[in-house]
Amino acid sequence: MKLVLIEAIPLLGQAICQSIESRTDNKIGYYATNLQNLESVLQELQPDILWLDTTIPQVRDGSALQSIHKRFPGLKILLFGMEETVPEIRKYFKQGIWAYLPKTADSADIEAALSYIEAGELYVPASLNKTIASWLTDPVRKKKPGCKLTHREQEILQLIVEEFTTNEIAQKLYISHCTVETHRINLTQKLGVKNTAGLVREAVQRELCSY
Repeated sequence: MKLVLIEAIPLLGQAICQSIESRTDNKIGYYATNLQNLESVLQELQPDILWLDTTIPQVRDGSALQSIHKRFPGLKILLFGMEETVPEIRKYFKQGIWAYLPKTADSADIEAALSYIEAGELYVPASLNKTIASWLTDPVRKKKPGCKLTHREQEILQLIVEEFTTNEIAQKLYISHCTVETHRINLTQKLGVKNTAGLVREAVQRELCSY
C-alpha cells in the first residue's frame, strides 16, 4: 500500500517512515509536518492510507477529517495521537477513521494497524483500551440487525443510557411510573437483553442513542 504521512515532529515522522518501509511492504509516497498542500498531494498520489497526527489542530477538531472524507471518500485514515480515553478515540472512529495508534505505539503496533487496514478491518491496540478494541473490532457488532423503536421508546432508551431513574423519566416525560416500566420491558425484549446494563450496552453498540 502507498501512504501519505503527516507528522508534526520531524524526527518522529522520519523514524516512522523508516520503520514502515523497512519492516513492511508499504511505501511512503509523501511525508510532511503540516497539512499545507495536502489535498493536491492526495489528488496526485491517490494513496491507500493517510496517516495524520492528532496534535495538528485541524485534525484534532475534526475539520480536516471532514474535508478529506468529502474530497476523497475511499481514503483510509490512520490517526496517531495522545488521546487515551474511550470517548475521545470513539469520536474519531465515528468521524470515519480506520485505525488509531497512540504515540507510545511500537513497530509491532504499526505493522498490525497497517495489516488490519489492508484487510478492511478497523484497528486500535488492545493494550490501549481493551473495551474499545472489542467494540471496534467485534464483527458481531457490525452484523447485528437493526431494531425498530418507537419515538417514545427511543426517548426512554436515551434517558436510561443517561442514567435517569424510572421516576425521573416519568416526571421528565409526563407519563406514569408504570408506563415507563412497560416501555423498559418492551425495550429489553426488542434488544434481547435481561437488564438495564444490557440495554445500555446494546444501545451503544447498535448506535441507537448518543453517549
